[in-house]
Amino acid sequence: MKNFLFVLAALLIFCSVSFSQTDPCSIVYKSGSGIPRTRLIGIHQNLLLVSDTGAYKIVNTDKIARIRFDNGKYWKTGAAFGAGLGFVGGFMVYQIWGKKKIKFLPKDATLGVLGIFTVPCAVIGGLIGMAFKNIDVYELAKLNSFVKAKEIKFILRDHAQYK
Repeated sequence: MKNFLFVLAALLIFCSVSFSQTDPCSIVYKSGSGIPRTRLIGIHQNLLLVSDTGAYKIVNTDKIARIRFDNGKYWKTGAAFGAGLGFVGGFMVYQIWGKKKIKFLPKDATLGVLGIFTVPCAVIGGLIGMAFKNIDVYELAKLNSFVKAKEIKFILRDHAQYK
């Protein structure tokens, strides 16, 4: 029974990878209309297969002007930079003023560096990172059909859910 569950789990994982699609994106046509919140499935010559709310559509790539991916925000990057700066700053404070009797510094350097400097700076960095959006916009309006198809293949590979 355990082997059957293992094989079933492996089959589900490998099948989901073979039917990969991109993260949600918005396609804007040259006419100004478009398809919001869709996923790119695949491309053949100049025909793009997209899924839109449970239905599949075939889009001619010559009509596409722009593809936009909203990748979220930079809170993880901000938290990582904040934690790094807090750690280095706390390490420097303990190297310079650690032997002096300063009341706000704990006697344990590890607790002081992590509790007073690293964690609060990571929270502040994460909050600052939340103010910035991570958006990828691909302008395709001025490309010819062949180059546009190559660019869309790159976009499919770059934004695939299962890499």
